[in-house]
Amino acid sequence: MIGHLQQVYGKYKDKGVVLVGIDCSDSKATAAKFLKDHGVTFPNIVDSSSEAQKVVYREYQTSGQSAVPLEYIIDRDGKIVMGWYGSGGTTGERAIEKLGIK
Repeated sequence: MIGHLQQVYGKYKDKGVVLVGIDCSDSKATAAKFLKDHGVTFPNIVDSSSEAQKVVYREYQTSGQSAVPLEYIIDRDGKIVMGWYGSGGTTGERAIEKLGIK
């Protein structure tokens, strides 16, 4: 799953697409080890504070028990264009291309 996100990042990072991982469940040490072990180079936010959890759960309509990864395409205005659980295969790439980015 994370490999797919890394591929999307590599394909679109120079085309104005920003990919950011958000982990509000794990400790910084656990998250850092996971990211390193999987060769993740896209930016990630690791913040397990109750404030961060409230923002993620409220703003992105998820719960602490959600499947991982939970992926979203968010436009420049902050509007959720598409969201789905799991790696989604090419779902994210198709959504990005619908926004006119190829």
